[in-house]
Amino acid sequence: MDALRIRIVESGGFAGLRKERAVETERLPARRRVTIERLVERATFFELPERLVSGLPDVIQYRVRVEDVDRVHEILFDDEQATEPLRELVVLVLAEGAED
Repeated sequence: MDALRIRIVESGGFAGLRKERAVETERLPARRRVTIERLVERATFFELPERLVSGLPDVIQYRVRVEDVDRVHEILFDDEQATEPLRELVVLVLAEGAED
């Protein structure tokens, strides 16, 4: 897999908090790079619809944008609709990335 650029914006919930992080996988240590890139594959990220939201109030939402050499895809999803690979991807990128 080519190196990826991933940007995640987390927002919403009762407090209306917002976090934004971005990572470029080529700049990560090899083990973390492989883990994050595999999560993108497991989530079939580039095949997901642009919106996976439940419509419930006060649910945390995530806007995730992934870019590789050939394609760009951005989706909006919430905690209620997230698959396990998407949840893991969010956790790792939010922990890894520095604020832009």
